[in-house]
Amino acid sequence: MQAGRGGRWQRLDAALCLPLCVTVVLMGAVCTEVLCLLLWPAEPTQLPLALHLPLLLFLLANVLGNMGLFVTSSPSIKGVMLSGGAVGQGWEYCYTCQSHVPPRCHHCYTCNVCMLRRDHHCVLLGQCVGYHNYRYFLCLLLHSWVALLYASLLNADIFMAMLHEGVTLHSILLLLMPWLMLLTGQVSTLTFIYAFVADTCVVSFLFCSGFLFLHVLLSLRGQTIREWFGESRCYDLGWRRNLQEALGDRWHLVWLCPLLASPLPGDGVAFERRAPCTEPSTKPVVF
Repeated sequence: MQAGRGGRWQRLDAALCLPLCVTVVLMGAVCTEVLCLLLWPAEPTQLPLALHLPLLLFLLANVLGNMGLFVTSSPSIKGVMLSGGAVGQGWEYCYTCQSHVPPRCHHCYTCNVCMLRRDHHCVLLGQCVGYHNYRYFLCLLLHSWVALLYASLLNADIFMAMLHEGVTLHSILLLLMPWLMLLTGQVSTLTFIYAFVADTCVVSFLFCSGFLFLHVLLSLRGQTIREWFGESRCYDLGWRRNLQEALGDRWHLVWLCPLLASPLPGDGVAFERRAPCTEPSTKPVVF
């Protein structure tokens, strides 16, 4: 029995670590390509590296710092003292964790544990977004958006070079399906790498833009994704209080550095509700 349980946890750890490793590899590829573009610019009029370096270091430090703190700051109920006296006031019973859980706490079947103020499970980082790490998740989205915009602008010369002969079938396939062009021998390995990384920057920027817009909106409204789908505004205390609840007392400074202390006003178990409160819809939510 113990051996079977150990094997289950090993498979679970592998499932959580694999997406994180893939994300880190893609980040490394983008960083390497951006550095190559700065060291060997296509246009001699490009700004010198010394002017790019402070921005690069700031973005890289914030992306890596927020990513590390997001992964290590688990919002799970493990080690949290859940007061039994409040059971019945919006609390539910989780049969998997065999414990009563407070409002806004939901079970994650990927992490196999209930999460405080659970928003969703981040597939790219293998961790749930919840009460203790939402600040790092939102700051990671913000700095990743700026970094991907910066990388996409630097890759503009790559796209112009691909289209230097006009909009042809060759250039369209190179932009949309660089793998196919490489496998058929239509382009060199170096051209494929530049095209693939440039495409990754643009697609990731568009994806990050949508997700950043959504979570900024949710933060201002004091909602999680589940509450947004359920049309619940029970915890909307006004945009300033909502940001304080999500990002901490120093919510206006947390984007500067992931190590900046910004204590959260609550404990992740009890939340202040507005009155009157609109109860969530009974529509099923799957994510």
